[in-house]
Amino acid sequence: MRTYKGSIKTDVQGSEVEFEFEVEDNATQAEIEYEAKQAAFEHVEWNYAEVKGA
Repeated sequence: MRTYKGSIKTDVQGSEVEFEFEVEDNATQAEIEYEAKQAAFEHVEWNYAEVKGA
């Protein structure tokens, strides 16, 4: 296993969060990026709603 450190932030001052995630030794670049996104989304709370009449 290999361990990576990532970070996620918004345009809000002080919003940066660091995190770590692991991938198999033979993980492809696409697999590493996928796992990074999955780990980042564990720190994000978001929602959406349809805008009616727009």
